Amino acid sequence: MVTVGPRGAGRAPAPAGGRAVPAPAPDLASLRASEVFTVLCAPGLLLLAVAVVVLVPEFLHPGTTGVVLGGGVLAPPVAAFAILRQRRTGRAQGWWSVWATGVLSVLTLTIDDSAFRQTAVMALVVGPLYAAMFTSTRSMLGHLALAVAAGSALVAGIPGDGEERAMRVLAVQMVLVLSVVGLFVLRRRLDTAVALLTLARDRADDLAGHDPLTGLLNRRGLRLALEAAAAGGRGLGPTGAVLLDVDHFKTVNDTLGHDAGDAVLIRIAAVLAATARPTDLVARIGGEEFLVVATATEPGDVARLGERLRAAVVADGGRPPVTVSAGVASCPPEPGVPCLVDELQSRADRLLYRAKSTGRNRVCVEEPGEVTPADPARAGAPAPRLPGRSG
Repeated sequence: MVTVGPRGAGRAPAPAGGRAVPAPAPDLASLRASEVFTVLCAPGLLLLAVAVVVLVPEFLHPGTTGVVLGGGVLAPPVAAFAILRQRRTGRAQGWWSVWATGVLSVLTLTIDDSAFRQTAVMALVVGPLYAAMFTSTRSMLGHLALAVAAGSALVAGIPGDGEERAMRVLAVQMVLVLSVVGLFVLRRRLDTAVALLTLARDRADDLAGHDPLTGLLNRRGLRLALEAAAAGGRGLGPTGAVLLDVDHFKTVNDTLGHDAGDAVLIRIAAVLAATARPTDLVARIGGEEFLVVATATEPGDVARLGERLRAAVVADGGRPPVTVSAGVASCPPEPGVPCLVDELQSRADRLLYRAKSTGRNRVCVEEPGEVTPADPARAGAPAPRLPGRSG
């Protein structure tokens, strides 16, 4: 059975039981935690920066102004370059950024200029932040260790008494560790949130295109599967339809209960899915009605498919034993005549009524000359569609 989902090809086939495997429900508590963390992270880092400026006034050295402004001008192109580097492997990104952080550390240790060194201390956070955003945990920790060591050595060399130097070292370490680790945790939480939202969207799409009881396609899923097959240009257009209805299903529900009725529907869905050919589309279109759309086959094979499906239900041997009646409609053999699923279903429905009224547990097929060709003016009609008839 083709189990094309609402978004086209790429779906895994349903298991032998005919039921689709639902994706796990998204962790809404984790999503809410991510939102709270995102809201609190930005003001928290801002307060930390204000505290550092107040506690360590040397960071406001007048000679740093030009370098800071220049860094602000260079920041956008550097950020754009970093985003483009995401397309490379995480290892390549990590080593490139480690190399840049190492070069900056060497320059700050060798250039004897107080203003440059103070600015370089602030610039040391760029490498670890880049690693926290784009690379692995190991790479981020390596960047952070290198930046903390270099920054601590730099600020320790700025003139001042022991207490001031200790305060500078502590401030640099706090800024580096808290900002980098905070960004890394934020990134991981956002990645998790995106993954959960994607999973929830896929699950919603899957449920929207499948019958929740049997796992078969529903009307929407069948329509989209046919559209995807037609758009793929693989010659998988409809060539016929088999409409099946469970015989005396109301009696099963009334005497054994609705749970037993649901079990019958699940069992029949599994039988139909296992009996249909790989190119056929099997759907539950309402109540106890199932529609099998034959594709990529000769119209004469559709009648044999209908009989094979009916016989498979009888031979299933489940309890309670049930039978099905079926109506089979095939596309007109004339080339160029459109074959729309709604027309096939309408014709198959009339034949299904005939099967019901002549004894049930049988398949009725159109007799020669009984088919009414479609209006030639509809030869350019759009992709197949399903009518909104009730089950």
